[in-house]
Amino acid sequence: MTDATGEMVTEKLIEFVTNRDGRILPERVKHECKRSLVDSIGCIVGGSRHPVVARATNTLSAFFGPSQATLLGQDRQSDIFHASLINGLAGAAYSFFDSYSAAHLHAGVVHAAALLSVSEHTKVTGEDFLSAHCIGLEVASRLTKAIALPPAEADIGWSIGGIVCGISSALAAGSLLRLDRDQLKWALGIAASGAAGTRAEHGTMTAALIFGQAAQTGVRSAILAADGFTSSTSSLEGTHGFTRMFSKRANVAALVEDLDERFEMTLTTYKPFPTDIAIHPGIDAMLRLKSEYGFESQEVTGVRVNVSELAASFCDRPVPHDELEAKFSLQHWVAAAAAYGQAQLEQGRIDVVQDPEITRVRAVIRVTADAELAWDAIKMSVDLADGRHLETDIVHCVGSTQSPMSDGEISSKFLAQSSLAIGQDRAEQLLNLCWRVEDLEDVSLLTKFAR
Repeated sequence: MTDATGEMVTEKLIEFVTNRDGRILPERVKHECKRSLVDSIGCIVGGSRHPVVARATNTLSAFFGPSQATLLGQDRQSDIFHASLINGLAGAAYSFFDSYSAAHLHAGVVHAAALLSVSEHTKVTGEDFLSAHCIGLEVASRLTKAIALPPAEADIGWSIGGIVCGISSALAAGSLLRLDRDQLKWALGIAASGAAGTRAEHGTMTAALIFGQAAQTGVRSAILAADGFTSSTSSLEGTHGFTRMFSKRANVAALVEDLDERFEMTLTTYKPFPTDIAIHPGIDAMLRLKSEYGFESQEVTGVRVNVSELAASFCDRPVPHDELEAKFSLQHWVAAAAAYGQAQLEQGRIDVVQDPEITRVRAVIRVTADAELAWDAIKMSVDLADGRHLETDIVHCVGSTQSPMSDGEISSKFLAQSSLAIGQDRAEQLLNLCWRVEDLEDVSLLTKFAR
């Protein structure tokens, strides 16, 4: 594809951004944006007390600039760059966020973190905020489709959110800052130059930091572009542009196919469990077997699971050493589901990770990769001490596109997380504001209730 064609794609993408209006978003798209916002703000507030967030906040606070934006779930403010960084980190701390496609894009918390920081810098209405959130989610989804989903092919080692969400949040923030077309192109290019994030960081503090970095990159890129800081106009599809560098075989047309007619972001799903989404089928399968047969974890003598190649590659961790590694351990969450009959924030604590019974069950779980299984499928068998052999096959686990969370379940998830940081009453008020965000004259009201 020539640079000229690439520039045409960029032009169409910029036109999509400049033509967005919250008042004319299709109702189903607007509703999905609100679902994303509720889920994302819940994850940010809920993750604000995570030890990783506390460490980052304490370390970086010496370098905070003027108090411009709120650190959600905390009683402090910082400059907008650090606020977007730390709020993005908090939203990813428990891996409890949303997901789009088999590439596992987690975009919601990045855009919520970036846009809330901007909304405290300049007055933003709820309609404009919802429109910008839609821009971010849609651009991120289409970038993912263009570089990673068949017929495109990306290296599995890239953290998709890390490499696409800086660009999408730059365009979303740019829409709130009323950037013109040239400025939006510059913001896109500045953000593309900072695209980064690898899956090698799974199980470390940096795995969550990747999402904060993307939010900060987007905000910084938009603000630089607003003041005339330039970049290449072919940053997406130039000879050495984003799509060619981050994809083995790009599908650039996916960036603009049926743009304004079909919204990729409506295919976003939301996590019922605070762990890597490739682990969810294992949790779902164990919970179903436990519910149906009523056994205790002490009765389990063996577990065999056939899982997707993605789950086997990144989540086969039988001996997690701490909470961060456990977050990406298939064995840990299957064992926790067997022992507790649930898999929520409490089951990710260090005392559960180190519990002798959980350790024992983890050791009898055998994981096999099956190339024919999608990320949301699993085949599980469980052997019990009394000789029973239990089996279940799941084609689409809970939280997948075919078995999505309801609005009520997303609200319950929001309250369960947020109330731990800001109390039940304030969490309920914040939840109500999120669901009716388009009615707000000033979105910064959300951050006041999120402190």
